[in-house]
Amino acid sequence: MVSDTMPLRALRSQSSPLYRLPGSALVLIACTAAVLLTIGLSAVFAWRDRNEAVQQATGVAGNIGLLAAEHAARLIESGDLLLTQTATLAGQAGTPLPDDAATRDRMALLAASAPHVVGLEIRDAAGALRLSSLPDAAPGAGMPALKPNGMTIGSGRMGRRAVVLLAQPLPGGTAASGSGAAPRGWAVAGLDARAFRDVYRSLDVGYGHSISIMLSDGTPLLREPEGGGTTGGNPGDETVSHADDITVTRPIGDTGLSAAVTITTESVLRRWSERLWIYAAFAAAACATVAVIGALAIQRARKEREAEDALQHAYDTLEENVHQRTAQLERANAQLEAAVTDKEVLLKEVQHRVKNNLQVICSLLRLQAARIDERARRGFDESLRRIQTMSLLHELLHRSAEPAHINFADALRQMCDGLVRSDNPTAARLELEAQDWIVDADRATPLAIATSELVSNALLHAFPHGHPGTVRVLLEREENGMRLIVRDNGVGLPAGMPSQHKRPTRGGASSGLGLNLVQALSHQAGATLKIERDGGTIFTLTIPNLPVRQHAKSAA
Repeated sequence: MVSDTMPLRALRSQSSPLYRLPGSALVLIACTAAVLLTIGLSAVFAWRDRNEAVQQATGVAGNIGLLAAEHAARLIESGDLLLTQTATLAGQAGTPLPDDAATRDRMALLAASAPHVVGLEIRDAAGALRLSSLPDAAPGAGMPALKPNGMTIGSGRMGRRAVVLLAQPLPGGTAASGSGAAPRGWAVAGLDARAFRDVYRSLDVGYGHSISIMLSDGTPLLREPEGGGTTGGNPGDETVSHADDITVTRPIGDTGLSAAVTITTESVLRRWSERLWIYAAFAAAACATVAVIGALAIQRARKEREAEDALQHAYDTLEENVHQRTAQLERANAQLEAAVTDKEVLLKEVQHRVKNNLQVICSLLRLQAARIDERARRGFDESLRRIQTMSLLHELLHRSAEPAHINFADALRQMCDGLVRSDNPTAARLELEAQDWIVDADRATPLAIATSELVSNALLHAFPHGHPGTVRVLLEREENGMRLIVRDNGVGLPAGMPSQHKRPTRGGASSGLGLNLVQALSHQAGATLKIERDGGTIFTLTIPNLPVRQHAKSAA
């Protein structure tokens, strides 16, 4: 297989005869193949359309047969109901068959209740007419061979009209030798053959067809059209049935009859042949299109050699430019990766050095605190604690996989552990529940110092005189951000606290610097501070999910 990126010069040098043929010869071969393929596909599609036309006609025959069978079943069912009522009028077994006018009138009323029933009759055991709902009934009208058991269905005439005869035996006759009791007579109903034919004529089948009602032995009981031909398709057409016609048979209930619909193959193929011009037109248009395209391609093939040289030159130039550009991009990418790596290393190194410098400052403050009095030393201790909090954050940033983000829950755990060891003169218990929260360094620093101020103040002042107690720190998520709660069950705030911007200490001295610092740090982090009295003191920091810079702009 020839590669897609093979130069044109290499293609012309291939050993295959195909590449050495003139362009016009290749176009001619391709056009000839396209024409043959178009003709072949058109023939295949036309043959498939023929098969689909036959299948469609078979489906139509099946639907028409089902409709004819259902219609015949309903007519025979209503005739059977009238036979049952006529048998009731014939009286009980052992009584003579009626021949009075009153019974005739009642039979006439029954026949008139069903428009498709021509007449009702009562015949004796020999089949002779005894009583009829028609005044001009012929006594010797043709009757089918009557069966002593079950309903007999056949064709005949009643009142000069062609009918489908239904005969039901009247039980209660005398016993014949070698057989059961012979019927004492027959109840006969004549169903108008036009009730069947009119429905069959009204069906728009669309093909030459015939519809028949067949007896169980295959003998036609009724056929539309009469005779041996078929009707339908084009108006006025009448064709002759053949052995290869489409025939579908449907049973008519449990009567033993069946409805047979025959569609002539000739009418199906006639409709199919009317659509052949579509495939012929498609094939002609496709061949003409191929011829036009082939002529244009041959004309263009004459100039192909000249264009190939120019294209080959452009290909060589482009390939060289692509190689050079690729090498430049690879070098630039390597430089960018090295710069990013150097930046991350430098940032971690800066964080590590800042942490070390803060630890040095803490050591210097401890040395200086040893030389001053107890009251001033408290201020040094508070400053030392704040610097240690910042040192802890830089240490976590140094260890973090993302140099600019830390898990604030880890910072709270280490900070609270250090505070309970250093700022817990009453041995109060410190409880921490913190959900993981990844936060950037700009927001973590003020939040950590503010939390350190609140926890340290609670440990130092909430439980005077050594009273036991508990300080709880809770970091949890809420709908629009995080919530940080510092709660104690100590002595609580004095009742006369003027505002939340200045919190007196538990012993009465002012410590407004710590609370003012917490307020300023909360604002810097984009959080709001809330102070409550509920069995102690509750400080709640509500931290929205807004970047620090964005929050600062909105606050301004």
